[in-house]
Amino acid sequence: MNRSQFIAMAKDVKANPARLAEYRKVFKNVYPFSDGIFKLLMANEAKPERTIKFLNAMLGLEGSKAITKFTLGVQENPGILNDKTAIFDVYGITQSGEPVLIEVQQNADKLFADRLIYYTSRVISRTVKKSQKYQLPHIYVLSILTEDQFILEKDTYFHRTQVVRNKNHFYDKLDVYFVELEKFFNIEDRTPIENQEKSTRADMLRLFRAVLEDDDISEDRLRGLLDKDFVKDVSLKGYSDEILLCEVDEMTNIAYEKESSYLEGKDDGIKQGIEQGIVQGIEQGIEQNKREMAKAMLLKGLPLIDIVSISGLSEEEIKSL
Repeated sequence: MNRSQFIAMAKDVKANPARLAEYRKVFKNVYPFSDGIFKLLMANEAKPERTIKFLNAMLGLEGSKAITKFTLGVQENPGILNDKTAIFDVYGITQSGEPVLIEVQQNADKLFADRLIYYTSRVISRTVKKSQKYQLPHIYVLSILTEDQFILEKDTYFHRTQVVRNKNHFYDKLDVYFVELEKFFNIEDRTPIENQEKSTRADMLRLFRAVLEDDDISEDRLRGLLDKDFVKDVSLKGYSDEILLCEVDEMTNIAYEKESSYLEGKDDGIKQGIEQGIVQGIEQGIEQNKREMAKAMLLKGLPLIDIVSISGLSEEEIKSL
């Protein structure tokens, strides 16, 4: 199940919770990058090796720099007085006492880097105790972007950011990494197989693409990249209705925030026009998602009567697909 399919399901199930059972018949895997699901997959105290393999691959850490131990820390850092609370998707400490912060960004947002720096500053501020010297540890920040943020850089999906002075590295203890998922997939699609990137990071992203596209994944591939239990842990059938409905609430809120963000700073006349446009856009998007869902179900060979029931389209509309 990819992101657009998950959002379409979220909007449908939000209004009709009972239809969740129907979606279980259509999709093999859950969407792995929604906030709660990602935390369940990658902040699992019983499976720290999974997080370690994921981080080493995504950050490109090898040899003496590789993470060998990862201890999960407190994900919520309450604000004091007027400060905002920082809630990390995944936060932990390596064997060398180096903090690692993972954040998944669901929407394109011009302030996403500001938020990431704010979260990082909260991590930094609590690493030095009273009477200690200001000797900060190396801090790694990994941001998984589900939408393209750097749209002018069409051929670069991986971005490493460091503090520089006069174009030279000034402070080498802070590494911020951005990984654009969809851009990586698009680069792969237009690149001949023999020229595609050969790295553990690329292999890890290909694994997640297989999850998103409900492809079969061999045990050998899983064992090498994550662990053999991952395919079970990402299975849609493995999650209770309560967990999925909670994720539905979260994703519909994110979609609403994205749609509402266009209205900020507009006068009433412009705002009313934009609101009408957004409503029309949402309605068109829902209809398009219904057709995409129906196509997916047709490819899976589901009976026509079931597709009509789940998608809400007529038999004629489905046959025309």
